[in-house]
Amino acid sequence: MDALEILRLLLRYLHLIGFALLLGGFATQYFSGRYQVTWVMRVGIGALLTFGVLLAIPFPEGVDLNYVKLGVKLGIGVLIGAAIGVAVAREQAGKVVAKGHFLGIGLMTLLNGAVAVFWR
Repeated sequence: MDALEILRLLLRYLHLIGFALLLGGFATQYFSGRYQVTWVMRVGIGALLTFGVLLAIPFPEGVDLNYVKLGVKLGIGVLIGAAIGVAVAREQAGKVVAKGHFLGIGLMTLLNGAVAVFWR
């Protein structure tokens, strides 16, 4: 295993940690009945997007990437980020985040994971 393959696997691992942080933070808040975006969720979406984009770089040579799938995943990730941004802005303004809005963040996160797993 060469250094580029190890780097790619490390990026994939960090991408999965971002997914876990985002989904875990969402689930914790949702099941507690508080619909607030936590710093864990913010770190999760940041890691998910950052390492996802880095994984889209075609290295090492010979790795076949499905750019349509990656584009769909990036689009969903940006929508999640936007929904989190709106929720944070509402919270900072002293307003309540609607349950449906918060649930949308979790459902889009699950959709992004499903695209990763089931789209071949």
